[in-house]
Amino acid sequence: MEHSNSTESEVSMDSVQLLASLLICYPEFSKITLDSRRKAIIMEVSVKGEPDPDTFVADKQFIIDSIKLYHDIEYSRDAEFALFYSDYSLHIYRDLATFSHNEVGLLLHLLKDRFGDNILADDNKNADEDLLATQAEMIDHRIRFLKENRINESVVAVREEGRVMVFGNDYI
Repeated sequence: MEHSNSTESEVSMDSVQLLASLLICYPEFSKITLDSRRKAIIMEVSVKGEPDPDTFVADKQFIIDSIKLYHDIEYSRDAEFALFYSDYSLHIYRDLATFSHNEVGLLLHLLKDRFGDNILADDNKNADEDLLATQAEMIDHRIRFLKENRINESVVAVREEGRVMVFGNDYI
């Protein structure tokens, strides 16, 4: 399917749907930003308190090394990845050109392994399994679509009191 003739509104809607789907499927994310200027996605995971600086350095390096190995295996050697802590959140920066849905699962597994009980996640025990399956299937399609099309606007999605809200943000 050729997407080069996609309208700006189709790209905008796919941006919104991608961020909403990621927040719906992964309750560990508290906020996700699609930055059109840097062609990047920034995912945030809220944590209880500030991590111990020494432990954080080691945990961060382990995660970076693991993701770098994943990128090497997936032939994404030019991938841009960063992880940092600020304001009670772990911030994960990824370039959109090499970003993948499989990496999201690996990344969250690594974060849970290293930060476990300190991660603040929405309680998802009443989640509609069919909805989650549908959203997960669409994430790959939306990522592919956005890689193939120019993103003209920035979008921010946040989770608040069990709801997902998405906003356009040209000030990023």
